[in-house]
Amino acid sequence: MIYDIIIIGAGAAGLFAGASLPSPQNGLILEKSASPGKKLLLSGGGQCNITHNGSIKDFILHYGDHGKKIRSVLYRFNNQSVMDFFAGHQFPLFEREDGKVFPSSLKAQDVLDLLLNCCNNNGITILYNSPVTKISYREDTSSPVYTVSCDGNQYMTRKLVVAAGGCSYPATGSDGSLLSVLKELDIELVPSRPSLMPVYVQDYPYGNLSGISFSSARITLYDSFKGDHQMASSFSDSKIAENTDALLFTHSGFSGPGILNISRYAEKGQQLSINYYPKKNRDAILKDLTKAIPGNKKQLLTVLYEYFNKEISASPAELPYRFLESVCLRCQLNTQQKYSQISGSQLKSLVSILTEDTFLINRLGGFETAMATAGGVSLDEVNLKTLESNKYPNLFFAGEILDVDGDTGGYNLQFAFSSGYLAAQ
Repeated sequence: MIYDIIIIGAGAAGLFAGASLPSPQNGLILEKSASPGKKLLLSGGGQCNITHNGSIKDFILHYGDHGKKIRSVLYRFNNQSVMDFFAGHQFPLFEREDGKVFPSSLKAQDVLDLLLNCCNNNGITILYNSPVTKISYREDTSSPVYTVSCDGNQYMTRKLVVAAGGCSYPATGSDGSLLSVLKELDIELVPSRPSLMPVYVQDYPYGNLSGISFSSARITLYDSFKGDHQMASSFSDSKIAENTDALLFTHSGFSGPGILNISRYAEKGQQLSINYYPKKNRDAILKDLTKAIPGNKKQLLTVLYEYFNKEISASPAELPYRFLESVCLRCQLNTQQKYSQISGSQLKSLVSILTEDTFLINRLGGFETAMATAGGVSLDEVNLKTLESNKYPNLFFAGEILDVDGDTGGYNLQFAFSSGYLAAQ
């Protein structure tokens, strides 16, 4: 039997391709693991951040250097199209204040169940525990035929969609093993590397503050490091990237959206600078705090906490108490001393850490902690208006197998859905 279509991979892109077919097909999805959508179930902490609201034009900047190249893919099936797809299946969504869009149930399983149901309605059968080991192509008198080999079995199809994912979270089955199969077809591959991962630095001081987060920190990456805790302003000529987003302390390093997004540009040996309170510039903060010194009988920690959290009427605090205490200890300050006893140089050191805390990057998280994969099938290999291979007719690519990685916030799932839809059409 020759199938109408075979899709390799039952992840977000592959399932969406099966769910988006314009008409029912005699189709097959080959999935190497024992169950579908393992990585989809992890997305958004299990809540499945399916996309981001706003203009699709703004999405382009969230895919690094490749944003402009995939414009036609994103525009063909944009974020509103994704939301319309779910609405059309009576699947309620909601938008958070930060623009992230989730299922109202906050359950990734519900998204997976919907896609599986749509695939089933389109005539698609899923075979599990079926890792693909070879893809062969031959010309036929009527149309080209692909033979897909896996686990001793062979399946033939006239149209093939490769949506096998990248290398991140390999325990989910997304281990990049299909790339070697594609290499045998002479498909150009960009070396894979982790993307959206934690950053680990030398002399990390916040291991005992694991779980503390900041809703808005400015994170800057520089290409050199010249000593311990120097002011970041002296490196302005070597700035690589910068963003302002949420920051999270872990037991061993920095994480959170702000770190994950900038990690795509980071390398060992570079300098990371963090401003924990970007709403006011360093000199203005120093001026305010200096003005409050004379005759102030309050404890140092009390003054700092009240100053940095005066605009917050409820928790969480912008600069948490335990964090401020840790910064004081790093400056060898007694947190219980009267504020009037602090010297100008001590205050300057403290403010420097709060606004320009600098570290040498020791290493980056590997594929086991990365949320996405950079690299994969080169975009030069495909027609970006159809996602069809330039070398092989009726061979299409979708999702993370392509050399595309986006920021956190729904951008990677958006590309999975956009590319899955386009390949299906």
